[in-house]
Amino acid sequence: MRRILNTLWFGIREPLKRPNYILLFFGLFLVMFILFVLIPVWAVPGNTLAIQLDIFTSRDYLVLILLSSLPSLFIVMQTYVMREIKRIGSASTAIGGGLGALFAGIAGTAFCASCLAPLFAFFGIGFGGVVFVLSYRWYFIVIITLLMLIAIYLTARKINKICTC
Repeated sequence: MRRILNTLWFGIREPLKRPNYILLFFGLFLVMFILFVLIPVWAVPGNTLAIQLDIFTSRDYLVLILLSSLPSLFIVMQTYVMREIKRIGSASTAIGGGLGALFAGIAGTAFCASCLAPLFAFFGIGFGGVVFVLSYRWYFIVIITLLMLIAIYLTARKINKICTC
């Protein structure tokens, strides 16, 4: 367990030593957080920013921070890996991890009913699918968080040169 935490710590710390990656992280975090707040405002007729901010509880804000920070960190780490490709190794796993992070980000909309309904409608999934996901949304959020942590861990291994595949 200690080895896993050390790998995570050094893998996260390495890109965040540079100011441009810190700025990238905060920029991505703000964009994702704002989108998580504004998508329900745009998607639900009659909803305003004031109403949306009033609806959220402190637990909702914590989940929004988590769902915004993990993908932002992953993207920063992947950007670092891509730029340091000559020093670190191949990029084949970066593409697979990126697709996994994209799926986790889309699945993160399970947190918000007004975000989930239009997204499912776009993919042709009916009302029953929306109700199912909303019934078990906290399980989905836990699974999404675990998937993102695994993706961050695997990227940290690549940064630490533990994984060269």
